[in-house]
Amino acid sequence: MAGRQRVAAPVSDEHGSNGSRISAENGHGERQPLLAPASNGAWSAASKPPNGGSEAWLFVLAGFFVFVNSWGISSTFGVFLEHYRSQLLRGTSPSTLSWVGSVQSTFVTIMGLVTGPLTDRGYLRPVMVFGHFMVVFGMLMLSISTEYWQVMLAQGFCVGIGAGAINIPAFARISSQFTTRRPIALGCASTGASVGGIVFPLIFRQLVPQVGFSWAVRAIALVNLIISIPTLIIYCRKPGIRSPTSKMVVDPRGFTEPIFGTFVTALFFQFLAYYIPLFYLSTYAAVKLHTGADFAFELLAISNAASFFGRTVPYLLSSRITPIQILFFWEAVGIVLLFSWMAVDSVSGIVVWTVAWGFLSGVLVTASAASTAHPTLSPSLDVIGARLGMSWSTAAIGVLIGAPIAGALADVANADFVRAQVFAGVVMAVAMVLMTIPLVAAHRYSKQKAEAEQD
Repeated sequence: MAGRQRVAAPVSDEHGSNGSRISAENGHGERQPLLAPASNGAWSAASKPPNGGSEAWLFVLAGFFVFVNSWGISSTFGVFLEHYRSQLLRGTSPSTLSWVGSVQSTFVTIMGLVTGPLTDRGYLRPVMVFGHFMVVFGMLMLSISTEYWQVMLAQGFCVGIGAGAINIPAFARISSQFTTRRPIALGCASTGASVGGIVFPLIFRQLVPQVGFSWAVRAIALVNLIISIPTLIIYCRKPGIRSPTSKMVVDPRGFTEPIFGTFVTALFFQFLAYYIPLFYLSTYAAVKLHTGADFAFELLAISNAASFFGRTVPYLLSSRITPIQILFFWEAVGIVLLFSWMAVDSVSGIVVWTVAWGFLSGVLVTASAASTAHPTLSPSLDVIGARLGMSWSTAAIGVLIGAPIAGALADVANADFVRAQVFAGVVMAVAMVLMTIPLVAAHRYSKQKAEAEQD
């Protein structure tokens, strides 16, 4: 029948791995490439990524270093928080202190609202240079800080802005290089966050008693600087590629799309709970379980070590499970873990719980980023940077207010964390409920793709 369209198997991991083109018959019986609109979630065949190769895996290596200096340094704040509470800024409430880490972590996510579109427009080099400079400069300024406002400016703003500048471009650059291997590529790169989350707390805890706070922080800054050198060599050896369809500003209409709008709202609630255990785990162990400061700090390293496996193992189990399905399942697990946190009353119990939450935390970050590249959420590869920035911007609001709210709900002086733990569990449950909408949309897309392949 004239004018009847026939859709072949799509071109990327979510569209099918056989590499066939999306095409349609026009009214004259000729087959032409079809660029489906964002409403049905198909990507153009012309935008098919290479799905690997030496160039792509080189960006994975650079992404690993990026995540050491972004998420790795951000996930270390728990050890800084306990040090500030007990020594450097003694007398300042935990809720007030947690704002430093919240502001830092917020910038790690929200800066993508600017740097994502900049990456799409070909400004990868200046973004990466600026970001790495700010991380190192901020840590050096932190090393000479003695007042709360100085710590906030150095660690909260300088380090946060720098880490945020390099975070989303790394996600976007890797995502644009892979199709079926995208989740595992992102997972491998993001293990840098786990490595940083292990190394930086250990450096801090080993050096503070020996050389003091200032030199311990300078040692971390030196590691940041050394890591930035190969990263910048990889990213700066070629100019960024400018997408002809990218925009310098975020299109607010994306937030009004039912599927994408619900997805980013779910991320807001997910990250409202995400950083609460990471910020208060050491304090909980020291105050509630009386484990001692050294062991309490080691828990954060244990958590980050477990997150290494959370960032990789789920994507190795099956190529048939999409990142959105993985994200939904582990949000459900997160609800159980957050509520079960209230029952942890022993050293062995907190170690087991820390390992479980560490694994989960690794899944939640990588699955969120990998899910954003799904064609039901990103209409084309050309806007992955912008869509990642948009999705993480809403998550950033949750990151900003989650830990301070928990700090206000918890009664640290009396070792009562129940209200903060209940709050974390409830908001994670809201995130899971909202995530059912993009989950169903992704399922429908896969079903339509399978039917198209059969035709």
